[in-house]
Amino acid sequence: MRSPSPLQPERFDLGLRREAMFSVPDAAGIEILCRNGIVWITLDGDPRDIVLEAHDRFTTTEHRRALIYAMQPSCISVQAPVSASRRRRAGHGLVLEQLPH
Repeated sequence: MRSPSPLQPERFDLGLRREAMFSVPDAAGIEILCRNGIVWITLDGDPRDIVLEAHDRFTTTEHRRALIYAMQPSCISVQAPVSASRRRRAGHGLVLEQLPH
C-alpha cells in the first residue's frame, strides 16, 4: 500500500445535519464543495451571504473566519491547499470547529 504524497492536499468530507454549524478559522485558499443539500457560508466582516447548493464550490483569498451553516441535511468537502497541509503537519492549518446552536 502506498502512502499519500506529501504534496497531496488534505480533504475532509463532512455530513451535516440540518442547522449544524462549523467554523474554519482561516478560510484563505480553502475550497468548500457542497456535495448535496444546501449550506450557507459567511465570512467575518464580509456583508455577502454565500449559498451553495449541490455541486457548487466556494473559495476565498481573504484571511477571515468562515462559518458554514447547513440549511438542510448536507454533505460538504473541505479541501486545504498544499501549503496548509504542510502547516497542519507542523501543528497549524485547517481546523473545523463544531459550534453549538
